[in-house]
Amino acid sequence: MKQAFQNIWQAIRYVIATAIFWIITFSAHRVILIALNSDKAIDTPFVLMAEGMLHGLIFDLSLWGYMSLLTLALVLIFGLFTRIRPALVISNIITGIISTIVVVLLPANGIIYSYWGRHYEATDLGMIADNPSLAFASVDTSLLIIYIIIAVVFALCNLILLRRLTRPVVYMDNKASEWVWPRIVQFLAIAIIAGSLIIPVRGGVGLAPLNTGRAYFSNNLFANHVALNPVWNFIYSIKRAKQTSQTYHYMDDNEAQKRFEKLTDGAHSSDFLQVLKTARPNVVVILLESFSAHGIEMLGGENVTPNLKAIAKEGIFFNNIYSAADRSGKGLVAAMCGYPVLPTYSIIQYPQKTQCLPFVAQHMRKAGYESQTFIYGGDLGFNSFNSLVTLAGFDNIITEDDFPVSAMGDKWGAHDEFTFERLLKCMDEQKQPFFDFFFTLSSHEPFTVPMEKHHDNPYLNSMYYTDKCLGEFFAEAKKKSWWDNTLFIMMADHGHDGPNRVGNEHKMKYNIPLVMAGGALAVTDTVFTRIGSQIDLAATLLPQLGISPEEFTFSKNLFSPLAPEYAFYDFNDGYGYVTPNEVVVYDNKGQVYLRNESLSGDSTDIQTPKAILQVMSEHCNNLGK
Repeated sequence: MKQAFQNIWQAIRYVIATAIFWIITFSAHRVILIALNSDKAIDTPFVLMAEGMLHGLIFDLSLWGYMSLLTLALVLIFGLFTRIRPALVISNIITGIISTIVVVLLPANGIIYSYWGRHYEATDLGMIADNPSLAFASVDTSLLIIYIIIAVVFALCNLILLRRLTRPVVYMDNKASEWVWPRIVQFLAIAIIAGSLIIPVRGGVGLAPLNTGRAYFSNNLFANHVALNPVWNFIYSIKRAKQTSQTYHYMDDNEAQKRFEKLTDGAHSSDFLQVLKTARPNVVVILLESFSAHGIEMLGGENVTPNLKAIAKEGIFFNNIYSAADRSGKGLVAAMCGYPVLPTYSIIQYPQKTQCLPFVAQHMRKAGYESQTFIYGGDLGFNSFNSLVTLAGFDNIITEDDFPVSAMGDKWGAHDEFTFERLLKCMDEQKQPFFDFFFTLSSHEPFTVPMEKHHDNPYLNSMYYTDKCLGEFFAEAKKKSWWDNTLFIMMADHGHDGPNRVGNEHKMKYNIPLVMAGGALAVTDTVFTRIGSQIDLAATLLPQLGISPEEFTFSKNLFSPLAPEYAFYDFNDGYGYVTPNEVVVYDNKGQVYLRNESLSGDSTDIQTPKAILQVMSEHCNNLGK
């Protein structure tokens, strides 16, 4: 038994030693990255770079977790039959080979970063593979020689460090166990240790697995890139390279562009209805989780949102708005950036792309909206939400970490009644004019809410709860001094299939509310029937504030009679297209129309939505390159 415990302790010590080794290795790279990019480092406060190195530990430990799983797998195999030393020797050889490759290539990543402003990724391999001579043509020979010398030195230092840290552990003189049952104890203990490594591999115990967005902790882009481990990022990009490289090509590019340009004519026209009675109102966007037409009587659904209905009656209600997709990550991009989303992947998971997008919050900050708050009662690390919010530039970010345990739900985070209270408090404390973005949560699956059941269907019941919180919030907001100078915009984050689980061919799944209310409105009790989308929020809001929406290419002003009427949404490798004349829904995988219905009696236009997707995919794939 004593020998079994010695084996277990030897394995634990080895795993700890390799953790120290990898942390030192990647910390050294971050120092090199900073040194090679001194021009960016000068503009980055030292404290932020230090924070970046600390934030990066989560990625370093994730990689260490993967390597340690391999080590412990070998220990399990060898430990049942002999001493574990052979397992540790083999693991050390593998670690030495991998780490040597890593330390040789990491300085190259630092040099590439100085030109591209981002870490090297899997999609960049195609550039070298297509024409390696051109890829290396710009490399100066003397620089290449210096780099080779440095790489050799780094490799030797790496192996010396690994040897110094692990040799005393690897060559501990432990003999094999003499009985079977101590080996079983040893096996179970090592298996438990291996299982616990899932925590660093996933980046913690939360619902969201580790993603690139976790590196985005600051408004300073370079500090975020210091945090992001380039090896982890490269492996992550390999997994998603196929998705981001997919393009849709239905027709000649010139024809697709011409068709798309027809849809942009008048999208940013100066001829639009001014609905505000103040030039610089406070603006609060409330993104309502999963609020689809199914629970909104004004959109043909059940009457489980009476407060939203009453608020819409006091302001402006758009009844022909469609979500960009059926996922929160895609809805956030559409609402915050006025940017469309693609069927096969969510751009929010690729910060190197989202950092190239225009942001409503950034444009408003330049126009004087210096106080900006983002509130979400859940884990902002989920689906890379934090990278988008950070890039947007919000100076005050409130998440589930800012609420007591008593406010938490069963799974996702703080219930809406508590987050609405926090929003009200923030608005009281902020300097005007302010811009706030509030994302509700309680109407997310599994739809558990702290309220006596009002409706038998859990989804509709959760909508009723959030609507109840919304009504209570507005009742208090109307008493505030800032009410008369505040514009509220309420919109869903995405569509939902509802209680009847309707398919993608049903436009009701994607039909969502858009409501404007508040004391800053000059227009009340008005319904707009023009067809639009989530992405139109940018070009609709900004002109009301005297801010140009020109950077928001895909967004149109819903208050302009010259803007085209259409909405485009997508689902898993398919799309929907809605105009006053037709509803077209196409499945790319099956290459079949799920719906091709003319609403005017004329033939449907099936080419324009294909042109939209073709232009969108080309534009998105080129972002960050």
